[in-house]
Amino acid sequence: MLNPEKSLNDRLTDRLARNSILAKLGETWQPVMLGLRDAGGPPVKYVLNGTFLGHALHPVLTDIPIGAWTVTAVLDAVELAGSDVALASDATLGLGLLGSVAAVATGYADWADTKDEPRTLGMGHALANGIAVAGYVVSLLLRRADRRGAGIAVAYLSYAVATFAAYLGGELMANYQLGTKHTAEPLDPPDGFTRVATLDAIEDGGMSAAGVNGIALLLFRRGQTVFAISGACTHRGGPLREGTLEGDACVRCPWHGSVFSLEDGAVIEGPASFPQARFETRVVDGSVEVRAPVR
Repeated sequence: MLNPEKSLNDRLTDRLARNSILAKLGETWQPVMLGLRDAGGPPVKYVLNGTFLGHALHPVLTDIPIGAWTVTAVLDAVELAGSDVALASDATLGLGLLGSVAAVATGYADWADTKDEPRTLGMGHALANGIAVAGYVVSLLLRRADRRGAGIAVAYLSYAVATFAAYLGGELMANYQLGTKHTAEPLDPPDGFTRVATLDAIEDGGMSAAGVNGIALLLFRRGQTVFAISGACTHRGGPLREGTLEGDACVRCPWHGSVFSLEDGAVIEGPASFPQARFETRVVDGSVEVRAPVR
């Protein structure tokens, strides 16, 4: 598999994962969190990292604040419509804050072992969650001060931030594979151009399988230009080299039918949700060369 800590795409989350400010914050803050987690010794790590469950504890605990604050949002809407549900909405808001303490602690415990792009994106995830938690604290204080309108408004803003933070959390889990089972050695794409095929070996308008550094590639030729994407489907790892060429430069995975653009790896049709990694290419003296994209 490709190294999950190196994204070759350019979506919003990929750009955030390469953000220099977040990278510096993560590099500075990580030793602090690592020290706090390890200060309690193996028993604390055993609990915070979810060893006793057999998988990460953090995703389980995030359901508490997200669920509670979703109920708060619904009850706030009911209150704005004229019903007296203030006590219930405030109670669920408080429950979410209590649950966020455990969610934050376990999240940082997992994040303390990251590096590179996952650490940077994780820093953004943590900052967004911190803003959301702070917002809910302010909302609760405003409610207690009998400024319910302002409190509800702040709560809705906080819910939007928390939702974005949850989206980043899903990206960390599903794309960068934090908290998932790792049994294969990750492979790194070449930083410099590396020869993978000859131009004449690829039929114009056709596909051809290749490989570099142990990474399966799928090449597509259009005239004197060659495009290269990862040859393992991002859905379940299906061999795209056995797929069918469809439409305007697209390939359909032979396993579950996902369709990807051969030019940039974009998902055209599911069930896949992540694009294929795209490689830079050039043709030199009849040889096709590829490398990781330069960002």
